[in-house]
Amino acid sequence: MSELGPVDAIVLGFPGQRLTSAVLDAFESVEERGDVRLIDALIVVKEISGIVSSHEVSEFEGLRDMAAELAAREMMGLAGAEDAEQIGQVMPPDSLVVVLFVENIWAREVATRIRDAGGRLLSYTRLPQSVVDDAEEALAGSADLG
Repeated sequence: MSELGPVDAIVLGFPGQRLTSAVLDAFESVEERGDVRLIDALIVVKEISGIVSSHEVSEFEGLRDMAAELAAREMMGLAGAEDAEQIGQVMPPDSLVVVLFVENIWAREVATRIRDAGGRLLSYTRLPQSVVDDAEEALAGSADLG
C-alpha cells in the first residue's frame, strides 16, 4: 500500500434515509475520470425509534454495482461496527449516513515522492465551502476597488 495516495473519508448525510442513485452516479463519474478511487464504504441508518444499524453497500439495490466494484478491489476495512456506533450517536433519527473512503489518485505520485524522501503528511484540512465563498467575495470586492 506504499503507493496509495492520500485517503479522505467523505461523510454524506441524508434525512429521511433518502439516498438516491443520482448521488452515487455523480461520484462514479468523478471516479471514472481518474481523480479518485473508492476504496471502502460504510452505510449507517438510524431509525425513527433511534435504533442504529450499519449496512454493507450490497444491501441497497441501487448500490449493487458499487458493491461489486468494492468487492473486486478487496475493500480495506477502514470502518467497522465501532465507527457506525459513534456515527449513530450524532445522527438525527430517520436518517442515513454514507461514509466513502476515497484515494486521491491525482496526488498519488506526489505522496510516493514525499514518502521516498522520508517525509510524511502532518496535517490536512479541507476548507468549508463557506470559507471559500467568503474569500472569493473579498477578492472580488478588492478587485472592484482597484
